[in-house]
Order: sequence, then C-alpha cells, then structure tokens
Amino acid sequence: MELLFVSFVLMAVIYGIVKDYNPQAVLALAGMSLFTLAYWLGLHPILPADKSTGFALFDLFEVFKGIFSYRAAGLGLTIMAVAGFATYMSHIGASQALVRVAVKPVAGIQSSYLMLAICYLVAVFVSLFVTSATGLGLLLMVTMYPVMRNLGISPASACGVIATSQAFEIGPTQTNAIFSAGQSGLDSTSYFVDYQIWLVAPMLLVTMVLHFFWQRHCDRQDGWDPALHRGDHAELDEQGTAEVKAPTWYALLPIIPFVLMMTFSKLLVDDIKMSVEVAMLLSVFIGMLCELLRSRSVRTAFAGLSSFLDGMGKVFGPVVALIVCAELFAESLKAIGAIDTLLHSASNAGIGSGLMTLVMVGLIMVAAVIMGSGNAAFLSFSTLAPAVAAKFGVPAVTMLLPMQLASSIGRSISPIAAVLIACAGIAKVSPFVVVKRTSVPMAGALVTALALNYLLFM
Repeated sequence: MELLFVSFVLMAVIYGIVKDYNPQAVLALAGMSLFTLAYWLGLHPILPADKSTGFALFDLFEVFKGIFSYRAAGLGLTIMAVAGFATYMSHIGASQALVRVAVKPVAGIQSSYLMLAICYLVAVFVSLFVTSATGLGLLLMVTMYPVMRNLGISPASACGVIATSQAFEIGPTQTNAIFSAGQSGLDSTSYFVDYQIWLVAPMLLVTMVLHFFWQRHCDRQDGWDPALHRGDHAELDEQGTAEVKAPTWYALLPIIPFVLMMTFSKLLVDDIKMSVEVAMLLSVFIGMLCELLRSRSVRTAFAGLSSFLDGMGKVFGPVVALIVCAELFAESLKAIGAIDTLLHSASNAGIGSGLMTLVMVGLIMVAAVIMGSGNAAFLSFSTLAPAVAAKFGVPAVTMLLPMQLASSIGRSISPIAAVLIACAGIAKVSPFVVVKRTSVPMAGALVTALALNYLLFM
C-alpha cells in the first residue's frame, strides 16, 4: 500500500512543479505526508525515542526544524554569502567593470564566427566571477552583444552564445556547485579542482566548436550573410540593463574570492584554511574600502553593505528554503522505504551505476527545462543522489557532478528560463529561436560530460 501512496505523492509533486506551484510548499507537504504514512504503518519513527517530543505532530515539525537549523547554519549561510557578494559587486559596478575589461580584447577580431567562438570562451571565463545567469546575460547584452553585431553576427547567434555563458556553473562560488560539493562530502575548491574542471575544460572546447559551426549553419538556413551586416549597430531595449559606472580597476574586485580560495587550498597554501563565507566577507570589506577611497564618503561606503545583506536575504527563500524542503522530501522517501525498494528493483533488473546516473541526469534535465531554473531542478532532486550512489558502491560525486552540469545545461535550452527571455527580449527575437541556437551546443556538452564522467570517475 505504501508504494501506491508514494507513487501518488510523486505524481502530485510532479504535477505541482509542472503547474508552477511553489516548489518549497509542494516538497514540504509531500515530505510530511510520507513521514506521516511511514509512522502510521510502523515503518519508521518520525524521530528516535530519545529525541521525540512525545507527540507525533510536534515530531513532524521538529524534523523540519532540525533540517532547517542544520542547513541554514551551514550550506545556507555559504550560499547566502555568495549571493550577497554578487549583489554587492553589481551595486558598486565591479561586475560591470569586469565584463567591460574582458570584452575589450576581442573587439579587434575580424572573422565573424571566430569572434563568436572566442566571445563564448570570454563569457564563460567571466561566469567564474559573476554567478547570476540572468545578471551575466544582461551585462553581456550591453557589452559583448554590440561588438558581435558590429561584425555582422546575427542577433540569434549572438543570443545563443550569451545565453549559454552560465551553462555549466563552474567554480567554487556557484550555488549548485557548492551544494553538490557538500552532498559529495567535499569542499567546493576540491570539487572544482579535482572533479569539475576535468569535465568542463573539454566541454568548453566542444561547445565552442559546435557554436562556431551550428550558428553558421543556422544563419545560412535563415539567409543571413555576416558580410552584408558588418557595421550594424545593435538596437537594444535598455530596460533592465542600466550600468553602474565604476573605475576600470574595479574589475579586480569580483575575482578576489576566487583567488583567495585557490590560494589557501591544497593547491598552494594548505596550512591555512579559507572558507567560502570568509572569502566573501573579506572581499566585501575590501570593496567597502575601495568605495571609501573612490567616494571619500564614509556614509556611501557603509551604505553599500545593505546591498550585501539584501542579496543574502533574497536568496534565502528561493534557494535555501528549497534545499531544506527538498531534503525533508528525500528523508521521507528514505523513511518509507521507497529508495531501498527502487534500488533493490534496479539491482534485480541488472541496472548499474552508469545507467542509474543517466536516469538521474534525465530527471534533472527534464525538470530544468520545465521549471526554467537550474537551481530549482537540481536542489529539488539532488538530495536523493548520495543514498543512490552509496547503494551502488560509487562515490556520490560521480552522480552529482553530471547532475549538476545537466541542471544548468537544461536551463540553457528552456524557453522559459529567465536568462533566455531576457536576452531574447533585448535582441527582439523569440525565446524559441534562441533555444534552437543553444540546443545543439548544449547537447554536445552533455554527451561530453557523461562520457568523461563515466571514463574518469566511474
């Protein structure tokens, strides 16, 4: 009977996500329902006897509170610090300065599609330090997009490149990467250096080549000849793309946390530890000192800290609360025995860890396309991966890494993703046209990731 109920709850969760109900509420209520059934059937106590409140209803919310306390004080604080830093860098104009500096060297390239491919690599480099996909997309649309259009590159091709700039969420300061590292039992720097970079570097080359040939093929199909459009000036809808002017040297500020975390790690200085939170807080105070020197106003320098705190608060609901509710749902599936049953059935069917990884990646991809969000898709389902990996006797990172990459790749081919809608709106093209331009490069990237993950880590 419990399996029928689990199936019903899973269908309700999928229905709620597809219908765009609040995912936190959907996952939390689903988890509580399964915990209640497991308790009622005598399969699993809500809390151990020594931790029980003495009343089952209170125990149910005590579990919720426990997960909230644990995640908010640990991983949640890390993610909020990263979000706050990103908001602060945008507030003082440092992110915009970084993009301007990064785009400037490629402006002299004269070959249209070579320029397009190089621009993609530049955009991915900047994504290491500007962690918001939509924010980065908007910045690139007012800096890189006009440069590409001036060389005759079509609006659709330019948008296809820019919309995939955050397609892999690489680096130790990305939300999904931080969460994946934590679930894998790794720190975010080790996750990036020991695992992520070995897949992402070849993926970048494959995607760059595919962008070159696929955008040229699509342009030819559309009858677009770059030679006839050289010198075109991009007509932008500037709404939402206003730029905060800052000195060019401010481009160094967003890079500081990355440099600190790479320096104080096993790569260079391994006897001094540097956490993500400390790197972000230290970098914010360095930014405040720079603002003091620039504005010569203590009030202005101090006021900027509000943007850091606001950025922390804005990510609490959509990301941290989602992690908590997803973990509650995952724990309820374990409590009722659904995970054990699934893995036992997979074992009897002869399904190995490789095929199970493909199933998990497929689930994340579909969720990301439907939800238009890589974070929501990954955070909702990735909490199941460690238990699945343990049953198959493989490290959790071997499943979580391709799932993490698939989540942002899936977002890059979703017509309702914020970054696609924003870029398409500014360039005055349909989001579905942009999806066509991103689909083949992203398919090549995903196949590359899966093949390398299997060869290197499984």
